[in-house]
Amino acid sequence: MTAPTFTPWRRIGHRTIAADRGGRLVTICEVFSGPGPLEEADANEALIAAAPELYEAASEVFSLFDCGLISIGIKLGVDSHNTAAVLEMVRILGRVLTTIDGRARA
Repeated sequence: MTAPTFTPWRRIGHRTIAADRGGRLVTICEVFSGPGPLEEADANEALIAAAPELYEAASEVFSLFDCGLISIGIKLGVDSHNTAAVLEMVRILGRVLTTIDGRARA
């Protein structure tokens, strides 16, 4: 499975998120507050709007771990507690990315 391609999303007002399709805004979703506070709905809107950028950031960080660039400190003798923490971060990133795009990561 190939990596997903996301259209950039942006907040366009009143808790609405849209994608720009060649100069035409297409609504992706609307966030409703329901019984919760308005601040919660605003925070959810911000998180949803940032989702494509968050995916890209997580993919880049996972790639740095996966190619060994960030593991250099571990190989130089960092204590085992830190090594376990780094390996857990890689596992978590891999799990989340797999949930999003279906591509298993080791």
